[in-house]
Amino acid sequence: MNAVESLLTGIAPEHTAALAAGLVACLFLPFLRGGPISPVSRWAFVLLGAAGAVHLALPLGHRDSALLTVGFLGSGLVYGLLAWLAFTGRRGWRTGTVLLVPLNLLGYVIVLLRGGEEADQVGIAAALVELVAFGLAVVPSRAPARPRRLLRALGSTSTVAGVLLTGLVIWLSTLQAHQSAGSAASTEQAPAVGHSHAGGHEHLARAQAGVIMRPLGGDHHPTAAQSAAAARLASATKESMRRFARLADALAAGYRLPITGRSGTDVHLEHPGFKADGAVLDPTRPEMLVFAIEEGKASLLGVVFVMERAGAPGPEPGGPVTRWHAHNLCLSAAPPGIGVVSPYGGCPALSVAVTVPEMMHVWTSDPPGGAFAEGVDQVWARDYLHRSGLPT
Repeated sequence: MNAVESLLTGIAPEHTAALAAGLVACLFLPFLRGGPISPVSRWAFVLLGAAGAVHLALPLGHRDSALLTVGFLGSGLVYGLLAWLAFTGRRGWRTGTVLLVPLNLLGYVIVLLRGGEEADQVGIAAALVELVAFGLAVVPSRAPARPRRLLRALGSTSTVAGVLLTGLVIWLSTLQAHQSAGSAASTEQAPAVGHSHAGGHEHLARAQAGVIMRPLGGDHHPTAAQSAAAARLASATKESMRRFARLADALAAGYRLPITGRSGTDVHLEHPGFKADGAVLDPTRPEMLVFAIEEGKASLLGVVFVMERAGAPGPEPGGPVTRWHAHNLCLSAAPPGIGVVSPYGGCPALSVAVTVPEMMHVWTSDPPGGAFAEGVDQVWARDYLHRSGLPT
C-alpha cells in the first residue's frame, strides 16, 4: 500500500465533499488578486478560507442531526468572515480566530470521545489547518520597537499545547473506537469465526495511529460460503498448530524468539524460512506464532500470516471476516529504534516512515472475540496461560 492508497484509505466517504472543497479553496485563494501585503494575514486568509470551505461542505456527506448541521454551517460562515477580515487587512480576524478555533476543536474532540465522529484524514488535516491559523493569530507580529517577547512566548506555547492535546485525543479516540468495534462485532459472528469489523465501525479501521486496513467492498456481512471458508481456515490452522503446544517444539522447528520482549502475553516468534517461501495463508506454515510466556510457562495463542512484500494484498477467503492489516512504522536513526507514526501521520526528526507487509491473526486458543479477533485481551491471555500453559 503506497502513500496515496494509505491517504485514500484514511478518508471517510462522508468527508469526500469536504476534502474536495478544502482542496479547491487551497488552490484558488492563494492566487486571488489584492488582499493584504503582510504574509501573516495572507496565510491566515488562505487557511481560514480553507477551513470555512471544509465546514460548509461537511453537511453534504453527513446525515447527522439538525443541530450538528447548523454547527457545521455556522462555523463555516464564521471562518469565511474571518478570512474576509484577514484579506481586507482588518484586525478583527485575530481576535475571532483565537476565540473560534479552540471552541471548534473542543466541540470536535467531544464528538470524537463520544464516538459520534471519526478521526479520519480529512478531520485531522482540518484540525491542523485551524491550529496553524490559531498560531498566526495568537502570536503577535514582531516589531523593532515592540518585541512582545512574553506575548509571543505565550502564543507559541498555547499553539504547541493545542497541537499536542488534539493529537492525544485523536489517538485515544481511535484506540477506543477500535476496542469498541471489536467488542461489538464479536457478538455478530459465530465464536468460531470471529468478527467482521462491520457496520458503522468500519470507517474507524483506517490509517490512524499507524494501522492500515483495506476498506470493505460490497456487503459488510460474510456470505455463507465466506463464513464456511473462514471456519475451515481457523479449524485447519488450529489442528496444524497442535504440534507447537510446547515452546521448545516451535523453537526446534525454526521459529525464533524476538531480541527483546521475550515474556508477556503477546510474544511474536518469527520463522525466517517461512517469510520467503512463497506460501500464502498456509495453515501448516504460518510466518509467525504468538505465545503467552510468563513465570516459566508458555502457551500458544495463535498465528500471524504475513505477506512477503509490502503493498501486496492478502487473500480474503472469508471476505469481511478474514481481514488483513499493515502498520506504518517510524525507523529512527537517533536514537535507534522503531515507533509508530504520530496521529497526524508523520514521524519525528531523524526517522523515516515505512509500511510493513500485510498480516492477519488467526487465534487457535478460542479467545472471546473468536479466531479472527483484532487481538486477545491481556487478562484473558494471562488466565489462559495459567490454566493451560506448559513448562518452558
